[in-house]
Order: sequence, then structure tokens, then C-alpha cells
Amino acid sequence: MAAIDNRATQRITTIILLIGEASGVFAGFCPSWFTVASPFFHEQEAKAGNITRIRAGEAAATAIVLATGAAVSVALEDPVPFWASVAISGVFVAGYEYQIRNPSTASGGNANESVWNRITKKA
Repeated sequence: MAAIDNRATQRITTIILLIGEASGVFAGFCPSWFTVASPFFHEQEAKAGNITRIRAGEAAATAIVLATGAAVSVALEDPVPFWASVAISGVFVAGYEYQIRNPSTASGGNANESVWNRITKKA
């Protein structure tokens, strides 16, 4: 039973550390979600170029986070850290893509529109 508890504790600790690492890596390559959703960002003439750079940042950050997850998985002989890094990166990328497609408004957006429609709408 101690081995199971130790393995579970190791996994939880590793996932928490991967989340923290991913936060720093994505912050290093991309602006904040707040900035990306702001009217200032969406009203710029260079919006298309900024979106291209954000997507390059998403790719670079995802590669680093996945490499970290893979390295930890190999070191611990456990696939969970790698799959956690995949999920964590997915959350960050989805968050950026949502902010790109849904600029902030004074009213908070269209309350009648479904979240799925807002996420999948073209930028």
C-alpha cells in the first residue's frame, strides 16, 4: 500500500510542478490572456501579425512543456507526466485561442451565444 501512496503522491507533485513550469513557459512566449482579449489588442492594425506570433509562441511553449513532460516520464518510468503535459498545454492553447476569438466587451460578450460557438468562431 505504501508504494501506491508514494506513486500517487509522486504523480500529484509532478503534475503540480508541470503546471507551474507550463505557466512560466507560456508567459515567456505569449502575452497574458487579459492582454489578448483586450480591445487594445483587437483594435491594432498589426492584429494579424500579433496572432501569428502568439501561435508561434504557443507552438514553442508547447514543445518545451511536452519535452519536460517526456523527460520526467522517462526519469520516473511513468507515462502520466507526459500525458499531463499534453493536457496542460491543451488548456493553455485553448485559452489563448478563446481570447483571440472573443475580445472583451463592456457587457462581457453575448450571453446568448454558446461557449462552443464562441471558441470555434474564426478570429
